[in-house]
Amino acid sequence: MTALSESSEHDALFSRFADGVQTPGDEQALAALLADDPAARRRFRRVMSLHSSLHWAYASVASQAAVEPANGRTSSSPRRSIAGFPRRPAAAVMLTALAVAAIATVAGWLTRVPQPPVAVAPTVKPLPLATVMQTRFVETTATGSPLLAGDPVPESPLKILGGAVAIRLSSGVEMLLEGPGELELADAMRAVLRSGAVVVKMPEGMQGFRLETATADVLDLGTEFAVKIGPDMRTDVQVYDGAVIAATRSPAAGGLGFPRRLAAGEAARFSASDSADAVDLPFDAGRFLRRLPPDRGIEHRAPSQPTNEAAARELIRQFGRPEHAGVQIHRATGPITIDGNLDEWADAPGFTAWLNGDRAAAESVDGRMMYDADCLYIAAHVGDPAPLASRGNPVTDPEDGWRGGALQIRLSTDRALGWPVNANAPNYYRMRQLEPDAAARRASVNPRLSHLTLWYHAPSQTPCLTIRHGMMTGEMAVNPSGYSGSYAPTADGRGYTVEYAIPWRLLNSEADPPQPGDVLGVAWQVLFSDEGGRLWRTQILDVRNPDERPRIYIWERAATWGRAAYQ
Repeated sequence: MTALSESSEHDALFSRFADGVQTPGDEQALAALLADDPAARRRFRRVMSLHSSLHWAYASVASQAAVEPANGRTSSSPRRSIAGFPRRPAAAVMLTALAVAAIATVAGWLTRVPQPPVAVAPTVKPLPLATVMQTRFVETTATGSPLLAGDPVPESPLKILGGAVAIRLSSGVEMLLEGPGELELADAMRAVLRSGAVVVKMPEGMQGFRLETATADVLDLGTEFAVKIGPDMRTDVQVYDGAVIAATRSPAAGGLGFPRRLAAGEAARFSASDSADAVDLPFDAGRFLRRLPPDRGIEHRAPSQPTNEAAARELIRQFGRPEHAGVQIHRATGPITIDGNLDEWADAPGFTAWLNGDRAAAESVDGRMMYDADCLYIAAHVGDPAPLASRGNPVTDPEDGWRGGALQIRLSTDRALGWPVNANAPNYYRMRQLEPDAAARRASVNPRLSHLTLWYHAPSQTPCLTIRHGMMTGEMAVNPSGYSGSYAPTADGRGYTVEYAIPWRLLNSEADPPQPGDVLGVAWQVLFSDEGGRLWRTQILDVRNPDERPRIYIWERAATWGRAAYQ
């Protein structure tokens, strides 16, 4: 089947759902398609958003046309709505309310994204309706399921007694519920807020999400908006970006009041009273909790307590036992000669660490960093029982430079990111079955995040360097022009010194290098191999953010990096 015919067939399938004429076979086909094809999911969301928006747009136009006087004149003292249109005559309002109610009913099922049926083929994995993105001081009921980032949202309704939880629906819609609150997820494009406050953020280019309360019905037109349930079940709606169409739910007014369009910077209150009119509210940017502060990362799944001594040692081998939360990076006061002799480093602050924190261990590191207008300088004394033996060939296998013993530095030179550094590798999301949003994807490819591997290729006696930018997303630069490095074995043959100068140009920071007072991110890994220089056996991992959970690899989450304080 050609791509064109396949696309047409998908559009026909989506249209049957939008028109409500799908068959059981269509439901099976859609379940399989949405489970396996991200592009199809995006296309499906666009189609459903378009249908819902067209129906609501028709409601507004039809209602407006129905009340326009035949002679084109308005009353002498019109009462104006927030959209600037005159107040409708009573009879027209009643007709409009009935029209809106009917169209809202149609829009309800038009905007729903059907969930995969229970009986599906064994190869089809149903998508969860919603996934927990982040939590903050969440308090649930005694019998409620725990809310853990990365897990599916427990069965609806979602009820919290305190704190806040951020979720992402399978449609891509993000919702931040602040407790105490209760939110019922009807489907991927519709929810009902029973109590509390929620902020809704739509994916870029998408619209048609519908949020209902006891006293209001809100339709998104591509936006970020907030809704709060107050005393007497009144509903406050505030728009941060884009626009919404909102209508009062009021039996006294005939079901739904005339729809109001609220744009960015506007707010209104809807209540079930004798009048279906909404009351304008002052816009308060800080009234709602729109974002949760950066949370600690999600650990790789592992037992909370190691089951035996061997398991405990393996956890330390994989994730280290860091003792330092940061390092000072002083500005060089004179020229630095890259020769493996660290005389110029005597006054440079640094950190000292031993394998597993054991000061009697043969493996250790005394690490230092300095900088000037041109370069970042890295130096260390490394205790290593099998020093400078790496067979990692920079020509044929540069990606394996770390295996035979190496120093890896990960750092940010982007002061806009500050510290902790909010960026994750694609693998971080894949391993936890999460879907990054557009901002997270941009952060992951930031060219001023750098991963450096420094090693000595024993056969050619060459100091080597590879650099990858972003969160391990950029192309690997192998021995790029401009850097210099030097190694020197210790007199006892049980270690070495290493010294490198890396131009800011290679770190994409030549035009704006770090300055005194900057607090950025950095992490160190010292890797040790066997005597043959081929098999990695253990590591020292240090300069790490202590607020991040320990079982997270530093190469996949920049928030784990420690503080780099430039002096």
